[in-house]
Amino acid sequence: MIDKYKLFKFKLNRKNDIIEIGGGEGELSKNLIKLGYKIVLFVEPDINKYKQATRKLQNVECLNKSIENIDFKKINSKSLNVTVIMQDVIEHIRIDSQKKFFDELKSNYKQINLIGRTPNLKSPFGLRNSYGDNSHIYRFTDTSLKDFLANLGFRNIKVSNEPYKITGITSFLRYFPYLISIYICSISFAFVYGQWEGFLSPNIVFYSEKV
Repeated sequence: MIDKYKLFKFKLNRKNDIIEIGGGEGELSKNLIKLGYKIVLFVEPDINKYKQATRKLQNVECLNKSIENIDFKKINSKSLNVTVIMQDVIEHIRIDSQKKFFDELKSNYKQINLIGRTPNLKSPFGLRNSYGDNSHIYRFTDTSLKDFLANLGFRNIKVSNEPYKITGITSFLRYFPYLISIYICSISFAFVYGQWEGFLSPNIVFYSEKV
């Protein structure tokens, strides 16, 4: 998922401030800090996850709020540009709330880069991920996600399948059954709908810019 210079295979600009929205227990932000990135704001509305995160991110401004209630004065900007990370988050927040958040954030920065991940509605595995969580407001295919991001005012939008990440023995052993299943689903989809849609991974990842 993350290496020294990329997240979800999209480049992370080391000079940018980073804001993580819905960061759970803070593991990603903690790893980014270790790699030398500047986390200027961490937001997690779930109180239990927030408490876990604050123990890991002691020198980061952490908020236990939804994005509608963020005080932008809390952001100690260190750069002209910011990267916002929304990992499994964009499907949970209403579009008007997201638009207001990004419009207000833009007043603090010259450019916003948005990187994230969401379940892939074209994939049977993505359907399981999406409909298995009743807090999802939106469900996306690659095309509808591009439209959604454009409606938020983003451009240079890139959407692709999430690459499989081998992190140990267990994920290595799962890789081959995973690959076979994805191939079968993808080929079946192509036969039924008459066009190749790529490999139907459980999640799609995205990058976009607001300038």
